[in-house]
Amino acid sequence: MRNRNIKQKTYYTYYVPAVLCKMIGGLSLCLVYTFYYTIGGDVSNYFLTANTFVNVLYDLNFSLFFDMVNFYSNNIHMVGVYEKEYGPILFHNTDYYALFTVILTVPFCMLGCKSFLATTLLLAYASFLGLWKLYQVFIDQFPELQKQFAIAIFFIPSVFFWGSGLLKDTYTLSALGFVTYGVYKFLIRKERKFKYLLILVLGSLVLILIKPYIFFAITPGSLIWLFFKKFASIKNPILKTIALPLLITGLGTLIILTMQFLGEYLGEYNLDNVLDKAVKTQQDLIRGEQYGSNYYNIGEFDASFAGLISKIPAALNMALFRPYIWDANNPVMILSGLENLFVLTFSIFILLKVKVTTLLRSLFSHPLLIFSFLFALFFAFSVGLTTANYGALVRLKIPGIPFYISSLFILFHLNKLRLWRK
Repeated sequence: MRNRNIKQKTYYTYYVPAVLCKMIGGLSLCLVYTFYYTIGGDVSNYFLTANTFVNVLYDLNFSLFFDMVNFYSNNIHMVGVYEKEYGPILFHNTDYYALFTVILTVPFCMLGCKSFLATTLLLAYASFLGLWKLYQVFIDQFPELQKQFAIAIFFIPSVFFWGSGLLKDTYTLSALGFVTYGVYKFLIRKERKFKYLLILVLGSLVLILIKPYIFFAITPGSLIWLFFKKFASIKNPILKTIALPLLITGLGTLIILTMQFLGEYLGEYNLDNVLDKAVKTQQDLIRGEQYGSNYYNIGEFDASFAGLISKIPAALNMALFRPYIWDANNPVMILSGLENLFVLTFSIFILLKVKVTTLLRSLFSHPLLIFSFLFALFFAFSVGLTTANYGALVRLKIPGIPFYISSLFILFHLNKLRLWRK
């Protein structure tokens, strides 16, 4: 693939290193969950449950398989009668998000001949394709930043570690890349091809069926991207001045209506429930429930708009820069702390280089930048607000990291161009 494309597309230089990085991340996750977390966990449960599905297929028991796949009918535990023959189902029949993840894992498990490592490697490569599409979106807009975007999207340790193995995060991170690519091609570039619409729809379905809150976060960002693309196309400065407040009003109205509409279909992940969950998490934390010693606390707040706004700085700090290196109490947290130290240092460096007025001007000068930056901040705020455990935080925040780091690189690049023109 690299050799076929590299003459016309020089960014394919990073194709093989990026694939290898994904595979190393997936195998590392296997090793950690096998030898470090000796009691197993989600990685083992997804693999063993997918093996059960494959065993049923190998036995050509298609009626049982379709009963298992149709887990909304609550027939999935019919396989329990045959557990000695086929294997266990390690998720409750109402845990639809986990069971859908298992179903997506079945093809990789079958192609990998039920090998834990082979299944992981196949999934690592397949999930890489979504990130490669995301990379192509950024490269298409800023071709001179090939190396920088490769670092942001492929080579951040927590992203290729938690986003390459048998976890929900691997599927949703890849689906997020496909959704961004579909929005860019079909809506922004207006290339009305069926394949781009299909990529957008299938990627959205994966997000909705595994982690609806990511779809909840990407939707307003996509609308902002589309609106500011329209705004950037207006050349007349007078018309721009008139159009801006109208566009912002229309955009705000559309986002609110869209969120209300989606709320009917997102169940526990609609806005009201997310706020209630965030408050409950903090109350449980104060009472010392559930989270053990590896927790953080951003303080008490209520589910009102004012309470929400008051926690923006603390939630963003938690999601983007913590755990700090001194918060770490195990090897995995130490590595995460070192990465967060780099992200914090790089963020401070960019802020010092790019003044606030320049930052705002740069944000509104490029639709992709405003989409990427606002999505990263909104997603980070949501995760920081609703999570209370560092172990969960370092995994849950990875969809926002490529967008955040890429936005910093774009800001620095635009600032250099502006200084050069002066």
